[in-house]
Amino acid sequence: MRVLLAWLREFAPTRLAPEELAQRLSLAGLAVDRADAVALELDLTSNRPDWLSHYGVAREIAAVCGTRLAPLPAAEVPQGACPIPVAIEDPQGCGRYCAALFEQVRIGDSAGAVAERLQQLDQRPINNVADLTNYTLWEMGHPTHAFDADTLRGGEIRVRRARPGEQLTTLDGVERTLDAADLVIADAERPIALAGVMGGEATKVTARTRRVLLESAWFDPGTVRRSARRHGLHTDASHRFERGADPEAAPLAARLIAMRMAGLKARHAGGLGDARGHRPEPQPIPLRAAMIERMLGKAVDAAESARTLENLGCRSLEAAGWLPPSWRPDLAREIDLIEEIARLHGYGGFPARLPAFAGAAATLPEAALRDRVRQQLRGRGFAETVAISFASERECARFAPDCEPVRVLNPLSQESAILRTSSLPSMLRALLENLHHGVGAPKLFEMGKTYQLAGGVPVEPRVLTLGAVGGAVDYARLKGEVEAVLAAFALPALAAERTSHAAFHPGRRARFGNFAHFGQLHPDAAREWKLPSDAWIAEIALEPLYAAGPRAIAYRPPPRYPASERDFSFLFDDAVSWAQVSGALAAPPIPLLAAISPAEVFRGPGLGRGRYSLLIRARFQSLERTLRDEEVQAGADEIIRRLRALGGTQR
Repeated sequence: MRVLLAWLREFAPTRLAPEELAQRLSLAGLAVDRADAVALELDLTSNRPDWLSHYGVAREIAAVCGTRLAPLPAAEVPQGACPIPVAIEDPQGCGRYCAALFEQVRIGDSAGAVAERLQQLDQRPINNVADLTNYTLWEMGHPTHAFDADTLRGGEIRVRRARPGEQLTTLDGVERTLDAADLVIADAERPIALAGVMGGEATKVTARTRRVLLESAWFDPGTVRRSARRHGLHTDASHRFERGADPEAAPLAARLIAMRMAGLKARHAGGLGDARGHRPEPQPIPLRAAMIERMLGKAVDAAESARTLENLGCRSLEAAGWLPPSWRPDLAREIDLIEEIARLHGYGGFPARLPAFAGAAATLPEAALRDRVRQQLRGRGFAETVAISFASERECARFAPDCEPVRVLNPLSQESAILRTSSLPSMLRALLENLHHGVGAPKLFEMGKTYQLAGGVPVEPRVLTLGAVGGAVDYARLKGEVEAVLAAFALPALAAERTSHAAFHPGRRARFGNFAHFGQLHPDAAREWKLPSDAWIAEIALEPLYAAGPRAIAYRPPPRYPASERDFSFLFDDAVSWAQVSGALAAPPIPLLAAISPAEVFRGPGLGRGRYSLLIRARFQSLERTLRDEEVQAGADEIIRRLRALGGTQR
């Protein structure tokens, strides 16, 4: 923001050179980007709306440099009510509305300091009345607006919410359809301004205007901000109201303009109307000397602290603390007052001191398990990816249709409207990005959270997601990767089962209980995401794994005695799964049977429809002696008996 040095010195006289003044202000927190003999270019923070005017900056100069602050000139206005009545129908949106009527107005060009200073600030002069409102805005920071009083229908002002379908042509010539959430200034029949943002074309001051109604109001910052964004407008007025204009400045701004309207030979008809709604009231803030010393590293003299706060406009309430001024909405806590004392005292005046040691950081209970899984996956060739939590509701609904999402109140776009209910869209996007950047066969994993509502309460289950594209992974390899992750935890014996999860290819998908779902990406999803058909994904729930804890690692010496292996070839119906086969051979245990594994699966026209051939390899072994043939044969006979009982036919 640009401010004129001559204008600043009218309120806060100082002999400092522009460069020195800029340095003093910057060290106190008001950053000056550039200084010359005419003006300062300021880089303002959004929490200091009081700096958005010459008087606000002059107030800061007076506090930093210890100079006297001159009061704003303001004439008294006649007593009595404004001839045009004002009704605030929405007291939450409008906290105050001051109105003054001027007659015998002659519209022309501005002259003197008003025109000169506006031009120096790169503001386009409009006419002598509109320029006065702009001049006052840059002088003291409070937006005002002038209406042609003869264009008001019904001779009244109403501050209300817009009605659905109402139209307003704003001063930029654009006809806008208003939203029911928009706060508007209206006459008896129609909206005439978008409150705090921009006036209307139908009631603007023109060369034919003879009666002017001046508006000086305070509007709720959130209401103004939402309306400005909804209609794509950003004006000098909305910029100030959005950040929190001074609720007590409205009548002062009206008196300033009334004084200058008298210089235009306009007659003030009636008095200054002042309608009240709900507006924020500053609350006392306690301030303790011990807290100042604790936060700043040294004690600050009580008289200096009091003088600093008084120079900033705060008022002492003795035991109750300090009451911040109405123009400082950023002062709400004790630490805010301490920060003001620190920056005006000078940060260089405090010693460098380390904070008191409060103990070491606590390690999360699952940290070791998480690091163990991460190290294991990296060792197996996976690269870790990190994804954001925002997601598209449409994408997540495909992979987690039964989850109620947590919605973002103010999303940046529809692609970021919810917190993700599934981690799979994030993984698919990461795979696609890697392919676009020339990674031929990416293998990725992510450890993160998903979000959903359970009984109206947000929950954040943690998940591990695997993704791979290319020849490095197929169904068997992906199944092995998932098994390797699960093997690190103290889980019961798990077997792969069929799953109906919609994210996966109907013929190449499986699950391990409720712990993990894995398989090839569904062809429809692959086409939608423009991914190759050989994309493989897995989603593993980490919460139950962490709850189970790590699997105990025990050393078992290699057996000293040789093992004996036997192969068994059986025909089974497709309905018989490997989980059923292994379960039948595991319980009750077969003596001396050390391990079984599927060695080969064959399907072909010679086997009959709906049947497959399974080659099972069994290993018999004793840790105490060499087995005899009759012992191995007894075990083999038991295996054959159980597989026949399961419906198998030995080949």
